[in-house]
Amino acid sequence: MKNPEIVPDKISNPINRKVIVGILGIGLGIFILLNIVSEDDAGMLALIPSLVFSSGVAILSYIMAKQNENGILAKAYFFLGLAFTSYVIAEVLYYTFELILEIEAYPSIADIFFFALYPGILAFLLLNMKYFHSGFTLFQKIWIPAIPIFALIVYVVISIGIPDAELNFDFYYGLIFVVAASTTLSFTIIGALTFREGILGPIWLLLVIGLMINAAGDVWYYHLEIFGEYFDAHPVTVVWFVANLFMIYALYKHIKSV
Repeated sequence: MKNPEIVPDKISNPINRKVIVGILGIGLGIFILLNIVSEDDAGMLALIPSLVFSSGVAILSYIMAKQNENGILAKAYFFLGLAFTSYVIAEVLYYTFELILEIEAYPSIADIFFFALYPGILAFLLLNMKYFHSGFTLFQKIWIPAIPIFALIVYVVISIGIPDAELNFDFYYGLIFVVAASTTLSFTIIGALTFREGILGPIWLLLVIGLMINAAGDVWYYHLEIFGEYFDAHPVTVVWFVANLFMIYALYKHIKSV
């Protein structure tokens, strides 16, 4: 295989700040709507943008994989597409259980597909780092386990701090997802540092920031589940939407730049 490449120097296809403001505006608008409608309607309202945005990430990822045709980058984007395809399936199952069947959606079989998001994103990041980056620095090697360890400590401390808390199935089940989400968060931060410069630097950075926000939202969500405080109109729902919109815009710009 060819030696890892250094990301090139100058950006020729800059990010439009008005689009970023627009994305944040869309997120704010959806958040307001979710809190205006009834609790039952909020679930359906949250489902629509979730499916549209995550499907958009998946479709654009497959297009990028096709444009690269073969090699590491094609595999990387294909894994990213698979990750968000799995997420779409998970959302359909989750809201089917919650809105139609009216049964507990967490935990459920949907979690298998939610969990599949993490190895897909990690494969995408690691393949790209292998292509553009020669290896991890000592600081990065320390940073990668630091975030999962911190997230795990916070999760355990909060969990055992609940009155009459028991280290039962729910505790260990949530722990698995916190570790997976926080590990993904670590690698997205390293990815942001790796791709922050070069001809596609801002586009790479925006894409990885979207992934980073998504992973941070997941960590937030699983901590909320400790207290049963998550609901469809919670701010973390909009965090996921904004993350997906960042990724859609980054992928669109990337496709136009290839």
